[in-house]
Amino acid sequence: MVSQKTIDIVKATAPILKEKGEAITQRMYEITFAERPDYKLGFETTWMQHLDGGGQAHKLATAVYAYATHIDRLDELAAAVQHIAHRHVETRILPEQYPLIGQKLLQAMKDVLQEAATDDVIAAWAEAYDALATIFIQTEQTLYQQQDQQLTEALTNQTTH
Repeated sequence: MVSQKTIDIVKATAPILKEKGEAITQRMYEITFAERPDYKLGFETTWMQHLDGGGQAHKLATAVYAYATHIDRLDELAAAVQHIAHRHVETRILPEQYPLIGQKLLQAMKDVLQEAATDDVIAAWAEAYDALATIFIQTEQTLYQQQDQQLTEALTNQTTH
C-alpha cells in the first residue's frame, strides 16, 4: 500500500504522463536495453519493434497513465493487471527484472520531465512503482505455480499411460 502523499503526487502527475508518457517509456526502453540487451529477448513476441520500444512503449505509457489515474482505486485495474501478468508469464518476465526496470523508469522520468521531475515526484513514483511491482510479482508467481502444476500433472499422466 502506498501513502496518501504518494497517491496525491502520482495522481497530480497524470496530465503530464498523458502528454509525455510515451516519450518516457521510449527513453526507459532505450536506456534499459543499452544496459541490459538481454532484456530485449523477453519482447520478441510483443509489439516491440525498435530499440526505443516501438508499440510496446505506447502500451506501457497507457498502462502507466492508467495506474496514475487509478492508484487510489486499484480494483478498477484488476482485469488489466491479470492480462498484463499473463503476458509477463508468457514472455518469462522474472521478479528480479522489476528493480532495474523501476530504476530505468525513474531515470527516464527525470530525463524527459526534467525540472518537473522533482525529488517528491520521483520519490512518489518510486513508492508507487514498488507497490505495483509487488502486485505483479505476486500475481505472476501464482501463474507460474499454476503452470508448473499443470506441467507436472501432464507429465505424470504421460508416464502412467
